[in-house]
Amino acid sequence: MSLPRWCRLVVPVCAVAAGGCVLSWTGAAAGVTPSVLPAPQVKVSKAEMDLCPVPAVAKALADQGVTLEARSPGRVVDVDGRRCVRLPMTRGEFALDLSKGTVPADGGLTFRKAGGGAVSFTDMAFDFGSHKAEGTAAAEGARARRGRQQPSVELFAFAFEMAKTRVDVTKGTGHGAAALSLGTGGYDALKNALGTSPLPAQGTVFDATASGSVAEAAQALSRALLP
Repeated sequence: MSLPRWCRLVVPVCAVAAGGCVLSWTGAAAGVTPSVLPAPQVKVSKAEMDLCPVPAVAKALADQGVTLEARSPGRVVDVDGRRCVRLPMTRGEFALDLSKGTVPADGGLTFRKAGGGAVSFTDMAFDFGSHKAEGTAAAEGARARRGRQQPSVELFAFAFEMAKTRVDVTKGTGHGAAALSLGTGGYDALKNALGTSPLPAQGTVFDATASGSVAEAAQALSRALLP
């Protein structure tokens, strides 16, 4: 059975895109709207994300005596001379055009102030539709609310760097980059736990990069193309 005309046109457009299909999934055939040709969903199977403070934030952390730590299974890594937190990402799914999807991160990051006070960001889930990362912000020590379940709050907002974001559906790999700004919940948690927030309420606070495997990417693309 031959593919419909719009399918035959879409396949070459995706194939020639440098590094993948994310930025070219637009419905190549004339008259095909996004509602007729939805971007297929792909599942994250094994990936890692690095959260690296921008230089101004790294300086603010040092000036205020705040150390950036990792919550297991996350770990602290050196990326081009910067102290970053690397978090595993082993589940979640998203659309190839990045318009929707949710990808959780395992582990978390802790901001610990010399002389006392710490707050951890955990259970982070990155929502591609809202461009927000919600999760738990829990204080430690005397300020911690022991015995109470912490509510989910907006820890970060993020914007994709599209020029650095690619998914190769033939190889089942993905690479992405985003700029993270501090969410209202994250800012309030840092201020309450440490007395003042070492991260500004406005502007980019972390450079985020992610790479890894996406499962069933080729199958998902085939299901979207076949009649």
